[in-house]
Amino acid sequence: MHISANHVVSVHYNLRDDNNELIDTTYADNKPLVYLHGRRQMIDGFEAAVAKAEVGSKLSFMVMPAEGYGLRNMNNTQRIPTKYLQHEGKLRVGQNIHVNTDSGVKPGCIIKVGKFNVDVDMNHRLAGKNLHFEVEIVDIRKARDEEISHGHVHGENGCGNA
Repeated sequence: MHISANHVVSVHYNLRDDNNELIDTTYADNKPLVYLHGRRQMIDGFEAAVAKAEVGSKLSFMVMPAEGYGLRNMNNTQRIPTKYLQHEGKLRVGQNIHVNTDSGVKPGCIIKVGKFNVDVDMNHRLAGKNLHFEVEIVDIRKARDEEISHGHVHGENGCGNA
């Protein structure tokens, strides 16, 4: 079976940057990433690179920013009153936080801390980076009708237990 839209795919991967620094891996806890292919749960460049692969395939590929997390937008910052970030504890430069926005909760990184406000970089932490993947296809199966209609993978006990 080859990977195509509406297949549940299990993969192990290492993700590195241009300096060969490990950014993320599934091998550390030996739990593969499971996703519903063709439903934009993965970045476009990843899905395009693994499309048509089979169980046991080992792939190495690079995803450029345009097919990954986009280019860095230097104007994508927000000034947020510290009173709205009390749940984050002591605020410091470089801290990753979650910000409530009009389009849901988004991750951000603090770039400046003032007495009453903090400036937050709202770019994805991987925006502007080339992403180097080593991927092993562990399993592929057709998605169940319920998974397709819900748009995500279900575990053995249904929704939310992937």
